[in-house]
Amino acid sequence: MANILANVYGTTFIVRPPVPATVNKAGANYKSEVTHEAYSPRRAFDEWIAICEGIVKFGGDAFFDFEEDDDPFLDHEALHVDASGAIRAEGEQAVLGHLDDVQTGRVFSANGPWVTVEKGSLKAVLPNMLAHRQDEVAYYEALLEAIATFADLELDVGVNPHRWEGMADVAVVGDQVVLTHTVEGRYDAGLDEKTMRSSLEGVTYAADFVGVDEDQRIYAELVYPHFHGDTVHFGARPKSGDAKLVHFAGGLVEGEAERVADALPRGCIVPIGRDDAVEFYAGNSRQVGPGVLVPDGVTDAFVASLDALGLPVHRVALFELFGKAGGGPACATLYLPKNLTLPKDTPLLFSNRREEIAERRLRIPERLTVDPGYFANRKRG
Repeated sequence: MANILANVYGTTFIVRPPVPATVNKAGANYKSEVTHEAYSPRRAFDEWIAICEGIVKFGGDAFFDFEEDDDPFLDHEALHVDASGAIRAEGEQAVLGHLDDVQTGRVFSANGPWVTVEKGSLKAVLPNMLAHRQDEVAYYEALLEAIATFADLELDVGVNPHRWEGMADVAVVGDQVVLTHTVEGRYDAGLDEKTMRSSLEGVTYAADFVGVDEDQRIYAELVYPHFHGDTVHFGARPKSGDAKLVHFAGGLVEGEAERVADALPRGCIVPIGRDDAVEFYAGNSRQVGPGVLVPDGVTDAFVASLDALGLPVHRVALFELFGKAGGGPACATLYLPKNLTLPKDTPLLFSNRREEIAERRLRIPERLTVDPGYFANRKRG
């Protein structure tokens, strides 16, 4: 069923705006392990807007909705999180919410479902995330219902029973797909125990659900600090010629990169250097139609490697939200399939909501601070 893979990379994406109470609280990747005590939610929102504008620049669009849970955190100049996790407007006594109840990682929509369109049906397998992100699934369920309605399709949704962190661990290269996962004791070999991410059972179930043939799959083990495949590589579609895997070999367990290269056509790998991959998240670049959104810090050498494929780049500054929490353009975007057609006047498309977004931006707090006692309490717990 090569057509399943041929349609993975559409130019419309599901995205999810960052929560106004932006904080690194879970520490499940090497960037978010750092406990920052000062944030700018508005700047984080600006970064998200910049990614969406980059999508539109290359002929795509983004599908999203705003959420009522955010309302208490709007229309304040600054927020403060106390040692217990209570969130207040700076200088005020009224409690607006509790940080433990806030979906701080929700902007990372690449962890969303694998979506296909087949025979008049929108089909999707939902992710099975870490405990603190389980509640994010409701957003995708609601948006999938809306998409099916706008596209006049039936809806068929299943839940992955195994740990699977969504399309962040799926990289399509022509008629093959690299499915990344973690294995305890190998992912974190020689380190203090790390949080396991997608499992082999999870990526296998997802591929089974959407109908990818076994002989099209390449399974690969991640090694810390690379918690998802999209921190290691991405599938690129050059202006001409065969598909490529833009790839950091050091992101996989020893021996795995060679096995992946052997399974792909000769000359398929475009290497990413270590600094680009680890420091600047080059593997988290996102191709949109003819161009590629890249994190702003990547080197000129990395950009040149994409230029050689005939792929123009658009740099996106990602200091606040993604620089602190770990991620980039790919983490913030979820491909909808190429054979999905939505009316251009669909009201939940980014391109139709710019005025609303600009008004929303002014309501988002400029600053957020966190009492260091909050992080100390979490560590003791």
